Amino acid sequence: MYSRHGRAFSDVAALSVYGFTVTNGIYEQSFSTSMSGPIWAGIVSILNSYSINITNRTLGFLNPLLYKMTKECPKCFKDITSGDNICLPGTCNDQCKGFQTSCGWDPVTGLGTPNVGKILKYIKKLLEKKIKETNNYRKG
Repeated sequence: MYSRHGRAFSDVAALSVYGFTVTNGIYEQSFSTSMSGPIWAGIVSILNSYSINITNRTLGFLNPLLYKMTKECPKCFKDITSGDNICLPGTCNDQCKGFQTSCGWDPVTGLGTPNVGKILKYIKKLLEKKIKETNNYRKG
């Protein structure tokens, strides 16, 4: 479902189709945001830890960075160009039309799936540039 009066979704994609999770020692099948949300949270945790190691600060609000990154580092996200969300478990009804994926951002997979290695390289360059600019500003 989608509200054109609200914020668009999603920003990124992650595995979300019948994966296995362990909750309190019990294996369960999981899907949708119950699967992809924790995967993305783990990736953000890795990115923030990396930033803290370099700058002693987290990355902060990520959305502007994600969209800037997509323009400057096309390989940081794998664009998903086939598929849809027309009928998801629990939302199948006459009102749910869903969406198709497309090139670039789409409401099914957002910017695509993250390539953590490429994102870390991008963030390292970005943070090193920011540190250099800050040091030059302090000297000048």
